[in-house]
Amino acid sequence: MVYTIDSILANPVFMTIVINRAMVTLSDTDRVDWPEYLDPLPANPDGTFKTYSGNQTAVIVGSFIDRNANKPVRKRRSMTKGYGEVGSLGESYQMDNDRLDRLQVLVDTLNRLGRQEDMEAVINFLVDDFRQCALAPEKRMDLMLNDLKFTGEASIRSKVDDNGVKINTITLPFKTGKNKIVPIASDKNKFFSLLINAIPTLRQYGCDATILEMNRFTFTNAILACAEFKDFFRSKVSNVEIDASTKLLPPSIVNNVFESLQIPYRIKLKDVYITKQDGTAFNAVPNWAISLLPTGKIGNLRHRRPYELSDRIPTKAYTERDNGLFIATERTKEGRFMEYGCDWIVDVNQSNRMGLIDCSAFA
Repeated sequence: MVYTIDSILANPVFMTIVINRAMVTLSDTDRVDWPEYLDPLPANPDGTFKTYSGNQTAVIVGSFIDRNANKPVRKRRSMTKGYGEVGSLGESYQMDNDRLDRLQVLVDTLNRLGRQEDMEAVINFLVDDFRQCALAPEKRMDLMLNDLKFTGEASIRSKVDDNGVKINTITLPFKTGKNKIVPIASDKNKFFSLLINAIPTLRQYGCDATILEMNRFTFTNAILACAEFKDFFRSKVSNVEIDASTKLLPPSIVNNVFESLQIPYRIKLKDVYITKQDGTAFNAVPNWAISLLPTGKIGNLRHRRPYELSDRIPTKAYTERDNGLFIATERTKEGRFMEYGCDWIVDVNQSNRMGLIDCSAFA
């Protein structure tokens, strides 16, 4: 068989191999974060969906009754219902002539020698090109999810999108509700006391979070820098005393302190790096913000199959991925292009169980 660039890029099986290779050779900055928190769930065919919050999280105490009496009828706590709609994502990238020239050399070598290593060389060369198409929408969902977790709202942001379409801001109840804690500057040295005093209020309003999620900066400057921790607590590991004033302690040491104080939280460090369109990267987990999260998933990745997959453009070669994501290639008179498309949105439906600690006053 004689291979050409067209026959390779138009072969869905070959392209699936390339894309799968791209997904298993990710760097730390390219790791996809949202599957840890969201389960994929289809939206309606038109892209709309119902979303619910107010799921009951605690069992209401039972009632003693007379053995001959009828059982009292109780009502389950009502659920708050809302409506949402998926958003369309998509971009097109032009393959430059220098890379196409190099690809043609690799294809010619494959045709001449036909070795397995020559096929591997073609696959590995294409991985970098298709990695962008495979990951761009995933990282967009990472950004939206972390905006919701750490600020309580999310929208298209101009510092990420040069020519993005503005969408309505998604706002979660804890952005301004009772599940948000805003310490003042004088609380910096008594963060542990603040947390202990806040637990009854958080539980009263349905926040059954068990995880304090934050980035390394916040952990170092809001937790390890707390005078209550530095002055009064020391931990022993293998009979070696650890100085609590150091900024290199792991979260497990603080978690041991939480356990001894019967604080029902465990610290989880999270850094999620997003690369902007100008090539610079930033951490989607903001400094001085602590997200209070329950155990388990907090929502869904809503998706639907894009219309273009049902009415395909004849000049394009399509490869379908999970959750309605497609990657396509096309050769036009302007050049060779690759693109992706999907209809996705983050749907957080456990917001009543979540909370937020805004430590910006500690800065």
